[in-house]
Amino acid sequence: MVMGTRVPAALVERLGEPASAALVEMLDENTSACADHVMTQSAERFERRLVEETSKLRVAMAEMKGDLRQGMTQLGSDLRSEMATGRFELLKWAFVFWVGQLVSIVGIVALLLRTI
Repeated sequence: MVMGTRVPAALVERLGEPASAALVEMLDENTSACADHVMTQSAERFERRLVEETSKLRVAMAEMKGDLRQGMTQLGSDLRSEMATGRFELLKWAFVFWVGQLVSIVGIVALLLRTI
């Protein structure tokens, strides 16, 4: 008997020892071939599924990259707009301050000229 397969006594008696051993060998080879076939098919399915999932992941990453770029562009645009608005506000208040200083100096000079 090959690979520990047990053949019933009635079958050994009917076929004989050499035929029973050959039958066990044939069944073991068939089992081994089936197992190899199942493993090969499973590996192929796994590889195919892995490729599909990897492709989906790559597409998702590309979309995310595009969204990130778009978001960064929008952020940069918003930042430039805020900076321009901030500069304008700063310039406006500086101008108001300068006008106030000019009016104060003119008033002081006028007061000094009237008193002299």
